Amino acid sequence: MNAAQEKVEEFLRQHESKKVRLVFTDQNGLMRGKNVPAEIFLKSIENGLGFAQSIFAMDIEGETIAETGLLWEHGDPDYHAIPDLDTLTLVPWKENTAQVIVEAMVEGKPFFADPRFILKKILNQLSEAGYTAKVASELEFYLLHGDTRQPTTTGTQAYSILHIVSVEKILEQFEKHAAVMGIPLEATLSEYAPGQFEINLRYEDALQMADHTFLFRNMVKETAAQLGYHVTFMAKPFADSAGSSFHLHMSLWKDGKNIFTRRSDEKELPQLLQHFIAGCQQYLNPAMAFFAPHVNSYKRLRPGSYAPINDSWGCDNRSVSLRVPAAEGNASRLENRIPGADGNPYLVIAAALAIGWLGIQEKLSPKPQVTGNAYELPLTVPRDLHAALDALQASSKIVQMLGEDFIHVYTAIKRAEWKKYIGTITEWERGRYFELL
Repeated sequence: MNAAQEKVEEFLRQHESKKVRLVFTDQNGLMRGKNVPAEIFLKSIENGLGFAQSIFAMDIEGETIAETGLLWEHGDPDYHAIPDLDTLTLVPWKENTAQVIVEAMVEGKPFFADPRFILKKILNQLSEAGYTAKVASELEFYLLHGDTRQPTTTGTQAYSILHIVSVEKILEQFEKHAAVMGIPLEATLSEYAPGQFEINLRYEDALQMADHTFLFRNMVKETAAQLGYHVTFMAKPFADSAGSSFHLHMSLWKDGKNIFTRRSDEKELPQLLQHFIAGCQQYLNPAMAFFAPHVNSYKRLRPGSYAPINDSWGCDNRSVSLRVPAAEGNASRLENRIPGADGNPYLVIAAALAIGWLGIQEKLSPKPQVTGNAYELPLTVPRDLHAALDALQASSKIVQMLGEDFIHVYTAIKRAEWKKYIGTITEWERGRYFELL
């Protein structure tokens, strides 16, 4: 047993962990995995445990989509789930339980359909050019009564301390569990709709941020359920209330320096930041299949709703899609306000970095800055999931960066969701057409 394994064994012994959750994200950002006894986990650290490859072919309802090619073509073989021991942590709401993120390996190589591998693939491309990426997540969600699914607060009271106080015991439990899990938080606030809150995760390396965002979302849902409440990260759960966003704050670093560094008195942004913004604009539409990955996602994208509708950018302007906050020095960054809270953290961050990196590689120039209301500009983002998938598959550069095999699997799953949606006859339709037509 090597030093790392001995450290893991000591961790499990110290915390009296009798079982370990082996967890990973599917294409939809849902946590999947299995529980194993601690002694089995210790024996499997080096070679991993077998999981079916078809798990990465599941849609949001858990149905395996045959069109992915991951079901019966090769007999649905196993991949080896190898734990990333750096992610080992406790499950503080479960007694004697630890958890670890596992990576999919086939014949000693990363499995192409694993979303965590897709992010690492983009980060490796940055690394080869000498760059690292830092990211912070701002996650909005609805906290609802578990029995009725109704909001826990009333009225639109953004930043309301009274709203926070009214559910403080629940929010504090989220914060306590995050601390035990080693997930540093920046702030908790009430948002723009009844029962809507936002919790910000502290800036850190991109892979760690994706891991923490993934684990945090699941923790919040499980903790709320234990307390008799329900949390949803659905992009637009209520027609007349604000949607829930997943804002990303991003910067690139080289030789220990933030290459986006700027001063507020400077008229122009750093050249590389301009290229990054331009890449985000140029390749926004194909990336929307990750930023807005479900049928419901596109109902969030409305004018005047703090949800972007075009490829606009601006300084300290919350109506734009790509916002440069009023920050200086190492805090300089770009905020991508487009993704919804329903996005897979690994794929959202991978896509956000990939399109910006393309802008740097191609030395693109951004469109003119928007200083006023960006909602008055034309809507340019895809209006539904079908259009976004078309844009993704038509973008040879994005397909090449993320991998053709992965894009095939991902789009097959999402097109299956779209097919189910357009095949559904709603009460809205019957109410308007059934008697009259």
